[in-house]
Amino acid sequence: MFWHFPCLIASVSVPGSVCAERGGEKLAVEGRSSNHFELAYTEYEFLIDFGQAYGDSGEALVHTRIIMTPRSAKTLLQMLQEMVTKYESTIGPVPERNA
Repeated sequence: MFWHFPCLIASVSVPGSVCAERGGEKLAVEGRSSNHFELAYTEYEFLIDFGQAYGDSGEALVHTRIIMTPRSAKTLLQMLQEMVTKYESTIGPVPERNA
């Protein structure tokens, strides 16, 4: 299990970064914004591309690809559903995306 907390470098917080700790080791984790997603699958894996779309052109810059087993994809789906349900019960409905 990972626990995330603000990254400190020389006792100074680095804006926009978090660290993960696993087995007593602290690792820097890069945060990236994403408003564009591409999905694909094969018999053995699911692929999720994350990117950033700019303007109305529909063009996006894909910056990260996550590859996982179908079992992990199903776990991610369940975890996201739980988080959205918690979000909506405490903060309010998430608006639907147009188009």
